[in-house]
Amino acid sequence: MGCPHPLVWGCPPLEGGACSEHSPSPSGLVIDKESEVYKMLQEKQELNEPPKQSTSFLVLQEILEGDPNKPSGFRSVKAPVTKVAASIGNAQKLPMCDKCGTGIVGVFVKLRDRHRHPECYVCTDCGTNLKQKGHFFVEDQIYCEKHARERVTPPEGYDVVTVFPAK
Repeated sequence: MGCPHPLVWGCPPLEGGACSEHSPSPSGLVIDKESEVYKMLQEKQELNEPPKQSTSFLVLQEILEGDPNKPSGFRSVKAPVTKVAASIGNAQKLPMCDKCGTGIVGVFVKLRDRHRHPECYVCTDCGTNLKQKGHFFVEDQIYCEKHARERVTPPEGYDVVTVFPAK
């Protein structure tokens, strides 16, 4: 009797009619012992290595199967609650914006003895943000260069000159 595998002919028979390279499995399926997949599976079984798993899976497995008295490495964490007054000390210490009148938390612009939100650091006339342009005080108000020049009238015989502070 030849090999029971229908695609292979001329295999030498063994006991029970199966050949050495092609043998039926207990379920009746024919297994090709020369296939790369079969060889790879046999090598894994021979090495007796556990299947490769991700680090996070191994950590979870250790937690679930480990000693219940041993700390698990996890702790209960609540989201932080931001309290403006508590983080500063008390609300009276917040700098007040010179333009809009509200308290300033975080980044602000300091103008002499005044403070402004970055979005409130604008020209009094045109509302242009002065962050990259600089400002000019005229009669206690801040302006961009164009509007500051319009508001200043120098004494007769003099010209308006922009003077930048020394660094």
